[in-house]
Parts: sequence; structure tokens; C-alpha cells
Amino acid sequence: MTAAPSSAAVALPLRARLLALSQLLISMVCIQFGSSIAKSIFPVFGTSGVVGLRVCLAAFMLVPLFRSWRFLSGPVLRLVLPYGLAMTGMNAFFYLALQHIPLGTTVTLEFIGPLVVAFVGSRKLSDIGWILLTILGLALVLNPSASTKTDFAGVGFALLAALCWALYILFGQRVAGKVPGAHTCALGMACGACVVFLPCFVPALIIGFSAPAMLGLGVLVAFCSSALPYSLEMLAMQNLNARDIGILSSLEPVCATVAGAVILHETPSPLQLCGILCVVAASAGIILSPGTPKQKAAPARDVPELPN
Repeated sequence: MTAAPSSAAVALPLRARLLALSQLLISMVCIQFGSSIAKSIFPVFGTSGVVGLRVCLAAFMLVPLFRSWRFLSGPVLRLVLPYGLAMTGMNAFFYLALQHIPLGTTVTLEFIGPLVVAFVGSRKLSDIGWILLTILGLALVLNPSASTKTDFAGVGFALLAALCWALYILFGQRVAGKVPGAHTCALGMACGACVVFLPCFVPALIIGFSAPAMLGLGVLVAFCSSALPYSLEMLAMQNLNARDIGILSSLEPVCATVAGAVILHETPSPLQLCGILCVVAASAGIILSPGTPKQKAAPARDVPELPN
């Protein structure tokens, strides 16, 4: 979900840290709220239309907000283009998965992407336990004896979103230190917007002209899923260290499950809920493990962690 936090963050007053944690928590809630709204307008715009609305409208919001055109150049474009394409692919596959499986399940499966990056970057034998816990969690989430049968198309799309999320982090590490995090995000979103503008955004906009209320919800999706949370994260990351960020980000699957239950009335089975908690525990565990290489964790935070 951003600019690498300074080493002075730990010494900040409690009030500043609590404010930053609140900003990050609000950001997480906004993203899942936006995802819930997005799923509700799939019947109007289609998945591709919602992807186009979110990516393009978010670019229209973020680029002027951060005035990111000042950083645009050939070398910068070569850095942010793969990052933006990975971000767009993640959004597209995420929404495709939402057509088939609940929000909480989708986010849990998608979380495999950053977990794999963390496991590979860690290279510690002690992390095998967290890997096994993740596998157990996935087995429970995909439990075939649950009240609803596993939709393997949705699972496949969610895993493709996880792959794109992993690429998003790796490409973000390449950009880290070369382009400020806010501008990386805005320019990456603009690159994605160039790809989806004609095939996805324009048809959705035409539909929106005849259904302005639905178009308004599309604007709300872009605002809640991208513009507002990314802006809040830029503020929060100035006062938090990578450990704080990682622990709080581990709650994403839980937040998504709650949003899905409250807004979309998607209630997981007890076993699926246990599986989601296993994945959350594995994510927090690898962050809290002694000897985790802190120097490798920070660069990944120079760009937003969860643009879902």
C-alpha cells in the first residue's frame, strides 16, 4: 500500500503513531468498501467496464493531485510502465475473481502473491512453518465440503491476481528510490489507463451517460479504491516503520471478509473463516520472525501495498 518510512518513525509521539495507524486502517476499509461497490455494479458495466472506470478515473484523480507529470521522462516511463501494467492486471483479475467467489476468499487467495515474495526474500528455514500454515489456510478456504462448492474459475483468476501482485511488488522495488512513491503510483495508474481507455473505459462511459447514478458509483469506486486510500497511505507512511505497516496489512483478508459479509452478504463457513485467519497469521508471522531482513522489506513499501 508507499513511501518507505523514515527511521525516526519509531521515536514519534504516541499520538502521531496512532494517527498514522488510523489513516492506514481507514485506507484498508476504503479499499474493501470500494471493492464491494465495484462488485455491485458488475451487472451494469461488466467486469472490464468497472476495471476501466477504476483505473482511468483514479489516474484522472491522482496525476493532478500529485502533479506527477513533472517526473515524466523516458527513463521514468520505462520504470513505471511494467509496474502500471502489473497493477492493471491485478485489478482486472481481481474483479474477474469477484464475479465467481466472495470478496474475502478473493483477497485471501490474492494475498499469496506478497506472501510468496516475502518467503523467497526471507530464505529462512524457520519460515517453512509459515508456508505450511499458509497451505493449510488455503485448503480450508477452498474446502470442498463448505456450503458452496469451489468455483475454480474464480480461484484461477484470484491466483492470477496474486501473480500480478507479486510482480507489482517486484517492479515497485525496481522503482524505489528513483521515483517518489506517490508519483510512482500515479504514473503507473496513468500507464494502465492508457491500456484500458479505449476497450474498457469508453464503453463504460457511454453506458454511464444513460445511467448517471451507476456512473457515480463508478467514480466512488475509483475514489474509495485508489485516490483516497493511496493519499492516506502517503501520510501514514511518514510516521510508521515497515514492521507496523506489514502487521496491519496482514489484516486485509479479515477486512475484506467483514466488508463482504456486511455489504454483499457473503458469509464464509467456519472452516473458511479459520483458513482466512491462518493466512493472516502466516503473513504476520513472517513479518515478526526474528532475523527478517529489514533492509529488503523497506523498498517494497515505496509504492502502495494493496491497490485492490
